[in-house]
Amino acid sequence: MKIFDVHTDILFDLYSKKLTGDENRFDYHVNQLLSSKIKGGVWTMYSETDFDLIEALNLALGEIEMAKLPDFKVILGLEGLRNLKSVEDIDLIYQLGFRHAMLTWNEENRYATGVKGDITRGLTAEGIKLIRRMETLDMIIDVAHLNEKSFFECLALTNKNIIFSHGNVKSVCSHRRNLSDEQLRALKAADGLFGLTLAGNFVSPNKEEQDVEHLLRHFDYAVNIMGIDNVVFGFDFMDYLSEFPNSNLVDVPDATYSYRIIEGLKMRGCREEDIKKVCWDNFYNRYQNKIHTF
Repeated sequence: MKIFDVHTDILFDLYSKKLTGDENRFDYHVNQLLSSKIKGGVWTMYSETDFDLIEALNLALGEIEMAKLPDFKVILGLEGLRNLKSVEDIDLIYQLGFRHAMLTWNEENRYATGVKGDITRGLTAEGIKLIRRMETLDMIIDVAHLNEKSFFECLALTNKNIIFSHGNVKSVCSHRRNLSDEQLRALKAADGLFGLTLAGNFVSPNKEEQDVEHLLRHFDYAVNIMGIDNVVFGFDFMDYLSEFPNSNLVDVPDATYSYRIIEGLKMRGCREEDIKKVCWDNFYNRYQNKIHTF
C-alpha cells in the first residue's frame, strides 16, 4: 500500500535552506520518504512572504536529485500566488513544469482572498483571468486557503481540475481552514478532491485529540458527504518548517510515520480497495499526466 501526498512544502524548504547555505537539504527529505509509505507528492512553493518567485522556483528545482528517489512521482505546485507578478507569468511557471497552484495562502492578494482576509472580498478581475488561463493550461486549481467567498466564486467559474488539497471538516473541528458542509457539497458537485491533513489544530483544538483516531473522524464525515472516490490525503508535514514546530499529529509527526494512517484505516474496517483509493488511486488516476519528468 502506498500514499500520494497531495500537499507538502518541500520546494519551499529546499529554496529557503539553500539561501542559508545548506547544500544537502534534499537528502533530509530523501531519507524520510525512502522510509515511508509516501511514493508520490504534490511538492509546492509556499509563499507567505514576498520574494522573486521565478528565482525561488529555479533555486528549488536545482536542488532536486530524483535519482535518489527511484520511481517517486512528483507534481510541481504553488501554495499561493502573491508573488506572481501578472497573469501572463503563469505561462512562465507552466514552462518550468508546474501543473498545480493555489491562488492564495491565507492573505488577500491581487487575485483572491484567503481565510485571513475580508470576508466580503472574493476573487478579483485578475483572479478570474488567472483561473481562466489555468483552465486553458489544464492546470490543477487548488481551492485550499481561499475564504468562503473566493471558494464559491471559483467553483462558480469552473469545475475543471478542482482540488482542496489540505484541510479538514469544520463540523468536526471549527477551524477557519476547515470546510463547512455546504463547501463539501459544492466541492463534491464539482467532482473535486478533498484532501485531509495532519495539521493538529485542524483535527482538534485539544492537543490530546490531535491523533490518527480523531483525524479519521474527519475521514468518516468527509466520505459520508463526498463519497470514497473524492477523498485523498494532503499531509502538510511541518517537521522541517521551523516556524511550525510539533504542529502535526502526535502519532504521525513526520513522513516516516505515514504507515499509521493506513493502519488506522484498516482498524476502522475500511476495505483494502477503499484504502487504496484514498491513499493513491483517487488522485493519481486523475492526474498522472501531470507528473513532472526531471
